[in-house]
Amino acid sequence: MSFKNKFNSKKIINLFPENCFNQWMKNGLEFTFKKGELISTPEKLSKYVFIIKEGNACEYHLHIDGKECVIGLLSNGDVIGLTNVFIQNESRIFSKALTDVTVVAVFKQEIRVLIEQTPSISMSLLSHFSEKHENMVEILEQIGYGRVEERLIFLFKKLIDFNREDNGWYPIPVSITHKDIAGMIASTRETVTLTINKLLQDGVIKHHENNLWIRLK
Repeated sequence: MSFKNKFNSKKIINLFPENCFNQWMKNGLEFTFKKGELISTPEKLSKYVFIIKEGNACEYHLHIDGKECVIGLLSNGDVIGLTNVFIQNESRIFSKALTDVTVVAVFKQEIRVLIEQTPSISMSLLSHFSEKHENMVEILEQIGYGRVEERLIFLFKKLIDFNREDNGWYPIPVSITHKDIAGMIASTRETVTLTINKLLQDGVIKHHENNLWIRLK
């Protein structure tokens, strides 16, 4: 199986013309959020989408029992709230800063008009969201049928940074906590901690340069 990064997928912003991106980053309003602060919530309707200029964030659903189900990790150049450009009903997605985050706000209507007037962007976005749907199905299958240890290894292999490699080992983003990981594999923080310790003892993962690393076989 190819373990292409599925939580940190191809950045949507790269599907837009470079001159548009540069203009948005130059002229858009900037907002900053401290680590742990909510960037957007279902109750907080916004006329903007947010482009992350600096920092790391996550998107998640909140279950009725209060558990967070993380559905995406975001970093520089990623967009928060783009799907809200295309739907009229209230979003169910929260976004939260995992580190201190700076975002640039762009009017939804401006993006919608650009997409409507540019068929090539429309097709690229359709392809992107179709691939994202397939990725989520694969992840949900693993969550539904895999053991906790299997789900954790599966997740780590989706999260790794392919730009860094050390003799077959790849790092996992340092910004995510055990609570965040639990939300991604439908488990608890305590179980995640115990399972990570077991994987460390078994040599499946290792600590290196303040990161967890995992080897692809």
